[in-house]
Formats: sequence, C-alpha cells, structure tokens
Amino acid sequence: MSKRTNERCLIGIILCIVVFILGYYILNHISTMEDPPLGNTIYILIGSALTFLSILGIILILKYMYDNKKKAERRERKRKKHRLFYLKESQRKKSTNTDS
Repeated sequence: MSKRTNERCLIGIILCIVVFILGYYILNHISTMEDPPLGNTIYILIGSALTFLSILGIILILKYMYDNKKKAERRERKRKKHRLFYLKESQRKKSTNTDS
C-alpha cells in the first residue's frame, strides 16, 4: 500500500478512537447524571450510537487495508506470471524447423 493510503487509514483509526472515547464519556458519565438537560434517554442513545459507529469504522478501515493489501499481492502475482520474453534467432529457427 502507498504511504498516503497508510496515513489516511491511520488518521481514520485515530478519529474513530476519539469518537469512541466521546461516546463512552457520554454513555457512562453524562447519561448517569441526576438531571441532565434533554433527559437521560437522549444521551444513552447518542453515546451508544457513537461507540457503535466508531467500532464499525475501525472494522471497515481494517478490512479496507486488508483487501487493498490482498489486491496488490494478487496484481503482483498476475504480473509475474505474464512476463514477456523474446527468443533468440537460433531458438526461433529451431522452433520453426521442428514445427514444419
């Protein structure tokens, strides 16, 4: 994988970790307060959604990285199979004499 793709994936994972921490804070601290503004249910839903989305984001980024690596390996294998090679004049003459 290219360096740029690795950097983008790393930034995405760091962003997902930050969102997970925010969701965890909302879910475990704000939603358990005595009387939060907007009510406890809203904060429980928001915190759960943020934690779920961040975990899903990390899984999708890791899957993308794995698929991209597999695709590059497959492309490289395919490229190695189809090497071009040229026959020398003497080998060409031998192959035409044996074919006739």
